[in-house]
Amino acid sequence: MKTKPRIAIVMGDPAGIGPELIVKALGDERLHERCRPVIIGDVEVMRKSAAWLGSALRFHATDDIADAAFQSGVYAVLSPPGFRVGRVPPPAVHPKLGEAAGRYLEWAYRLAMRSQVDGVVMAPMNKESFREAGYDYYDELQFLGELTGSREPYILAAAGPVWAVAVTEHIPFRDIVGYIKRERVLRFIQRLHGVLIKLTRAEPRIAVAALNPHGGEGGLFGTEEIDEIEPAIRDALRDDIRVSGPVPSDIIFKRALDGEFDGVVCMYHDQLNIARKLQARGDIATLWMGLPVIGATTAHGTAFDIAGQGIADPGSMRAALDYAIRLATPQGL
Repeated sequence: MKTKPRIAIVMGDPAGIGPELIVKALGDERLHERCRPVIIGDVEVMRKSAAWLGSALRFHATDDIADAAFQSGVYAVLSPPGFRVGRVPPPAVHPKLGEAAGRYLEWAYRLAMRSQVDGVVMAPMNKESFREAGYDYYDELQFLGELTGSREPYILAAAGPVWAVAVTEHIPFRDIVGYIKRERVLRFIQRLHGVLIKLTRAEPRIAVAALNPHGGEGGLFGTEEIDEIEPAIRDALRDDIRVSGPVPSDIIFKRALDGEFDGVVCMYHDQLNIARKLQARGDIATLWMGLPVIGATTAHGTAFDIAGQGIADPGSMRAALDYAIRLATPQGL
């Protein structure tokens, strides 16, 4: 009998929509057939969220994940040792909220480094609050890379049936060209291929996006396709990876969503995210790869403007949980 993976569900920003999303996602009984969830956050925030949502879910505090009882409808909540968020400020950018989100995420990955959890799913956090709390990182992935000693963690994005990675992520636009190098592009082709294989696609089809308009028009609009991207594609083909490109970025996702490709390698953040966020939000999530365990989060933010109203859509949170469970148990549960 397969062992269900233990998934740490990180509360994220206590004043955002994260606690609401968690309560709604945990209301699906099917989740317990696939994983053993434990929440990293604040037990009082979770109790209050369940109460005003009219949920029958119960939450209890524990200091040791080994004491967590995985019972449907009753959930253990762990706080980082010595840390309590206390009174939660109103929904807005605030260093106290950024510290809480950072502490919860850090504790989840410290548990992962001890092999006490098999995957981490995080409710949304606010990057501005995170930085105001003193975390000097572009994003949470850079923070996790340093925390875990992971050389080059990266983001895997899900958009319905299509999976995608970006060769560059949260960097200034003017710096992108310097990162579009043959070896780096090849590395991301190989990474996406490996993930798709793990998700049981026997021969995944991958498309590589061009950087410049119209694929560079033979060098008229730039030579990165000729000098770096095409050589990387040839290298991947020699490794028996089914890869095509460079494909102009204004058409690549249409072709993928029409069923021509299973995965897309993009050159930069917005090339990937504009396309996928036009898809149905309930199907998309952001995954963190290259860390001790699979990580996943929603494809949207803290939504301070609707926090506390009970109208937040849990679709992306459910998708993040689904993908994390699938990658934590590649043979399926």
